[in-house]
Amino acid sequence: MEDQKSILIGIQMSAEGAQITWYHTTLKEPQTLSLPGEGEDGLMSVPSEAWKGAMRGGRFGTQALGRFLSRMIDMVPGEKEMRDLRIAVTVPSLTQSLGDHVVAALESIGIGRRDIFLQDWRTSFYYYVISMRRELWSGDVAFLRLRNQQIVGSILHIDRSVKPGAASIMEIASADVSERARGSMPKEDWDKERDRRLYELLGKLFERRTVTTSYLYGNYFDRSWAPRSFQYLTFRRHAFQGQNLFSKGACYCVMGRLGYVKMPDLLFMGVDQISEDIGIRVRVRGKEQYQVLIPAGLNWYEAHCQLDVIPDQEESVTILTTPADGGETVAHVLRLDHFPERENRATRLRLTVYFTAQNRCEIEVEDLGFGGFHPSTGRVWKRQVIL
Repeated sequence: MEDQKSILIGIQMSAEGAQITWYHTTLKEPQTLSLPGEGEDGLMSVPSEAWKGAMRGGRFGTQALGRFLSRMIDMVPGEKEMRDLRIAVTVPSLTQSLGDHVVAALESIGIGRRDIFLQDWRTSFYYYVISMRRELWSGDVAFLRLRNQQIVGSILHIDRSVKPGAASIMEIASADVSERARGSMPKEDWDKERDRRLYELLGKLFERRTVTTSYLYGNYFDRSWAPRSFQYLTFRRHAFQGQNLFSKGACYCVMGRLGYVKMPDLLFMGVDQISEDIGIRVRVRGKEQYQVLIPAGLNWYEAHCQLDVIPDQEESVTILTTPADGGETVAHVLRLDHFPERENRATRLRLTVYFTAQNRCEIEVEDLGFGGFHPSTGRVWKRQVIL
């Protein structure tokens, strides 16, 4: 587990607004902040120049985005230093260029790349769901939100016939609730029509599925105009409505990745999947064993692992990559040039593995010293592996 001084942060961001959720070991669970200037939907407006910085980059765009993210982070309670922060940023759909721009903005305000996690909203929703009570996702989970004046319904399904279980999110159906669809209907008639359209959408979602829980995102959904749909939603199944599913899910992701909470043995099958297992051989109580650092199937932008090791006469670190289809394992050696002269097993190294693209794995090894006996030299060794 990370140092208990660490503050874990999930930031949801899009052109429509931003939200921040944070966690520290003094809390029972992540807390979503109420921000100055936020709207009824719980989102704080994102300056146009900051969002342009996320989409287009450039020196001025990076500065604008960095200033905005810094203001959000400053709202988290308590004293903090940038080196104590671990941040996950979640956006509707993540591309390599958008991810690079967000990373550059966070680095410009002092956040190290090893402390940055990136993911899309689907991934954040997945982490939110599996962090709840297991009974809530014992079957399929339905997710509804308003997107471009369309109610969009998706299903989170977990295939338990394989080990580990494979989770995926499928968009099943949508309903047009735009002003164009409304036409000249008075409010009372339009409410009945919206209820009818939502009810039909739910029928498609629940058809031939055992849905145990439904989540409605945002404040669009209301029992006052959709009584029949809400009755159907809650009949012998759980239903929740919230505005912080993505930022809180991003925060849960960091908690799981860094060992603050134990995650179930599941593999989320999102887009941009890593095609190979990343692992290392370590000694535990004198016996050598293989340890997976990043499993195949993980989305590259959420792939991140830290491991502290004590070398035993080694002056190099060997990372193993194995194709998911069972191909040949390849060893990638990172030589620790100018390794400090110390007694054997008197050095602690922090190994960090993360991805900057689907096929580009970054490996870093940092000298942490050894308690009060040997101070850290601050040296970091790096290697890039192309899969």
